[in-house]
Amino acid sequence: MECPFPATSPLLLARYARIRLGETLVDEPQASGVIHYVIEGAGQTSAASEQIEWNAGDVFVVPGGGSITHTASDSDAVLWVVSNEPHIRFEKLQPPAQESAPTSVVHYRADEIDRQIEQLYHIGQDQETAGTALIFSSDKQQDSRNVLPTLTLAMNSLPGGAMQRPHRHNSVAVSLVIQGEHCYSLIDGERKDWAPWATTITPPVSVHSHHNDGDELAMFLIVQDGGLYYHARAMGFKFVDD
Repeated sequence: MECPFPATSPLLLARYARIRLGETLVDEPQASGVIHYVIEGAGQTSAASEQIEWNAGDVFVVPGGGSITHTASDSDAVLWVVSNEPHIRFEKLQPPAQESAPTSVVHYRADEIDRQIEQLYHIGQDQETAGTALIFSSDKQQDSRNVLPTLTLAMNSLPGGAMQRPHRHNSVAVSLVIQGEHCYSLIDGERKDWAPWATTITPPVSVHSHHNDGDELAMFLIVQDGGLYYHARAMGFKFVDD
């Protein structure tokens, strides 16, 4: 991409953070907010004068624009960390102070995430949806259903033996494979097999579909710069079945 700063896509940065037991990891991202998923371990995070305690499978979002401090509880911990830092740096801006950020500290616990997804399957879906997904938001972003003004966050799922209808959209999709044995994606006709805890990228406007040839429910956490495109009325979502 030839960006003069770290970036996974032009507007997103995804990283893995290992927190060693007995050590403190301090992050000072040039971002308006930071998304975290706990891959393994348990620990604490302090940001914006608040502290939360997290466990494997939890999702939490904290403001950028200041120090974010992570510690592990009983063993090393691993986080998946995504922010809009490339967007801020592309504009040569400074992120807002944590007290003025577009998100507060928000914690989504793994058991509640699982409960909500189970409820979605009881409700069912129609052919006009691309899949069964739990969308994360907060009080500050509930009108747009985003997690940050420019970022959307969703836990997507796919039952065993199922596939998503081929579709395209103008936003990028940066995903973490949480559970995906015998799963793959077709992106512009090219097969991409999933791997545990891999970060996958679905490029903008690519025709793509996801396939689960296994027996278990597939789970993948998706961050998109969709908030930007929804705001511009230019998401360009379309099913492509031909």
